[in-house]
Amino acid sequence: MKINKKLTFISLFSGSGGFKIGFEEAGFQCLLSSDMGKTSELTHNKNFKNTPFLLKDVRTIKTKEVLKLTKNVKPDVIIGGPPCQGFSVMGDKNSSDPRNELFKSYVSLIKDLHPKCFVFENVKGLSTMYRGQFLEELINDFAACGYDIHFKIINAFDYGVPQLRERVFLVGTNQDKNFDFPKADGKKFGKLKSYVNVKEAIFDLINESRDFPNHIPLNHSETVTKRYRLIKEGGKLPPPNKLPKSIRRENFGNTYVRLHGNKPSFTMVPGNNAFPIHPKLHRSLTPREAARIQTFPDTHIFQGNRREQCILVGNAVPPLLSAKIAKEIKQHLLDVNYKADNKNLIRKRFEHKAFKLLKFQSKQKSKTFLDLFSGAGGFSAGLKKAGYAHILSADNDKSVIQTHKFNFPNIPIVQDELQSKEAEEKILKIINNRKVDLLVGGPPCQGFSIFGNRRFINTKAFKPKSDKRNNLVLKFWRYVELIKPTWVIMENVAGFPSLENGYFLRKIVTLLPRIGYSNFDYRIINAADYGVPQKRKRFILIANKNDHLIPWPKPKFFAEPKDWQRPYRTVGEAITDLSTNKSRIRFQNHEPMKHSREISDRYSYVKEGKKMDTSQLPKKLKLAKYTGKPIKNFSHVYRRLHRKEPSIALVPGHNAFPIHPWLNRLITAREAARIQTFPDKLIFKGSSKDQCIQVGNAFPCLLAELLGQTIIKTEKNNWTSKNVSKLANYSLLDKWYYKDKFKK
Repeated sequence: MKINKKLTFISLFSGSGGFKIGFEEAGFQCLLSSDMGKTSELTHNKNFKNTPFLLKDVRTIKTKEVLKLTKNVKPDVIIGGPPCQGFSVMGDKNSSDPRNELFKSYVSLIKDLHPKCFVFENVKGLSTMYRGQFLEELINDFAACGYDIHFKIINAFDYGVPQLRERVFLVGTNQDKNFDFPKADGKKFGKLKSYVNVKEAIFDLINESRDFPNHIPLNHSETVTKRYRLIKEGGKLPPPNKLPKSIRRENFGNTYVRLHGNKPSFTMVPGNNAFPIHPKLHRSLTPREAARIQTFPDTHIFQGNRREQCILVGNAVPPLLSAKIAKEIKQHLLDVNYKADNKNLIRKRFEHKAFKLLKFQSKQKSKTFLDLFSGAGGFSAGLKKAGYAHILSADNDKSVIQTHKFNFPNIPIVQDELQSKEAEEKILKIINNRKVDLLVGGPPCQGFSIFGNRRFINTKAFKPKSDKRNNLVLKFWRYVELIKPTWVIMENVAGFPSLENGYFLRKIVTLLPRIGYSNFDYRIINAADYGVPQKRKRFILIANKNDHLIPWPKPKFFAEPKDWQRPYRTVGEAITDLSTNKSRIRFQNHEPMKHSREISDRYSYVKEGKKMDTSQLPKKLKLAKYTGKPIKNFSHVYRRLHRKEPSIALVPGHNAFPIHPWLNRLITAREAARIQTFPDKLIFKGSSKDQCIQVGNAFPCLLAELLGQTIIKTEKNNWTSKNVSKLANYSLLDKWYYKDKFKK
């Protein structure tokens, strides 16, 4: 049946526009494309001059911005594939990669714009990595927005793309009718050509000059070219012992693999030197050759330098595959005679029972952990996401107990003073001699913190050794001695090592070998280096009972990044969607403080990213309302966050959080929790003051998850100081730190 009606769509994470090309070829009209990459914008403007483009991180996009650009037209369909490095076999396979949280922003826009259908694409690893927990959560989130979810792993080769490229596709529909993914079809679609193999796709380009768009060969060194000459068509580089000594190296990824002309290509992946070797020529593919294999038309021009072009091509959804999915969705929406049997339906909308991928319910036992001085559960939430099984928590704060029981209802929590004999007996009874793989804890740190008594050392008779809170640090290690976990993580404020000229740290360092932990290390790390949108420095000590490497993860975010590095995550990325009035209804713990008119007016004079300059205040705002004395600018009370920078370190307290970047109020407990990387589903209990204290005291969930994952990988791969793979040093571990460490 021929259908002429023009359906509309929005393309998120648009990249080079492969997804968009396919939908337009199927007769859809694009209202808006969006991506945060500058080369994506340049490529869009070169090829799609009549379609608006929003250059912005999806985490900072507001629904009203989208509707302004679409002239208040809501789309029939939303398409997009968020960056996938956390799940890709070519990436770090890191569930704590903050880019994985882009999925949440995708869901949020689906919820607000409520299209008839959406199409979500991602790497195949999304379905299996971390026992499928991300896919489960994503499917449940989409279904909660009112969509039936259809799931399929599609190989692009089955649809006329000369490439073995498997990808996860989710199609969500809120229509009361069935849907099926398109049947395998190797034919062309409109202007989009299909190819049987690599030869058919690219051999006509062999004699084309560099003037052909994006047909830029990489200038390989003589050594690399010599290696290429030894690789047979469809083969790999021979093992090092079969190579001349002058050109030996280990094979790595796609770099030394030659395509076969009479077969489909394997998956194109992004990167300047990541494309495979031409079947006949002794060089890697050009961006144009890779684009042909991706079924881009030659008229589509990629912008940027060669490296950027390769990334745009490698990340794209093949336009031919996109067109065939788009055609099926069009028929689903418009054809009254459309028939489907829902064979790929995986979740019905609004089902009460959460969806679980049964095939990933592993019988293998998870690693276990205990969380002492657990607070709101930053460590617990992060380690659970890393794959650990939670045995027990302990704390003495009443509101913390409420928060724990609400969020971890099946996990026992000991409510007692942990230095007491009674608490010790309760904890040991619950553990009941079970093996504990990891014990974590952050003993209360006010005695060490610059926001605690240390500020008053010169004005009070402050004695660190007699501060009971500081003695809890030593009690923590008493529990370690009794429980004998394989691994231990203790965290504290950055000032911990220097208190009393290092007295407490020396006590611990002396104690550890005596209780069986000769293998330990400690550092002060900045959470911002690992994707937490907050400059939060913390002392971390890791110890284990065996000879495994103490696995400090590699920093992946930078204050002053190079071209290939990622910048620090920002406050705007974390909390932009919480700035609307509607968000107060949607999210818990998100009730702003009720400031007086005078306080709000005072906040309005604080510039973004700055402290309040009292000299700039009008006279009526310079004096405190009740005392009549000049106001003072305390460290955090009158400081405004900047939306394009990470937050300053959040500190506990009802009135201690900083000012919102653009609203004249303090950030809420939920906004602070986002900055601390808590999931929105974790709810804080107690008064508003209690909630703020819990959030401010917490250990960032994302950092806990990363540390937990790195420990699991260390054990699984048996990494020691003498046994670490090159790949681990390259992508996971802070190799420069270890290099210096082992020299000493």
